[in-house]
Amino acid sequence: MGKWQYTVREALQYVDRHPEWPDTPRLDMPVWELVARNLFDIANNPDSRVVGSINKSTRAQRIILDRLTGTRRVGTHPAVRNSKQIDFVDLTAHSIAPVEDETDDESDSTEAPQ
Repeated sequence: MGKWQYTVREALQYVDRHPEWPDTPRLDMPVWELVARNLFDIANNPDSRVVGSINKSTRAQRIILDRLTGTRRVGTHPAVRNSKQIDFVDLTAHSIAPVEDETDDESDSTEAPQ
């Protein structure tokens, strides 16, 4: 990327497309890339042994989600419903009937000569 200035969305999209850390030292890395990579690392690698790490990770995930997908405008209806619903499909209603083997029927009708 050849620009000097990047928006937060552009930096996050760049890191999303190039997830591996580059071979260059972190001090030589542009600030926008370093901040975006650290944000992705915090969001993807929480440590359950550290107090507050899960909350920090959730907050970083929320920042990434809001910046990449955008938030709704003030005064508009939310894009998702407040109540969630799950529809379960009955997988036992249409069970597959066993297939009869046609070769067994033919072998029964013909007898071997003795």
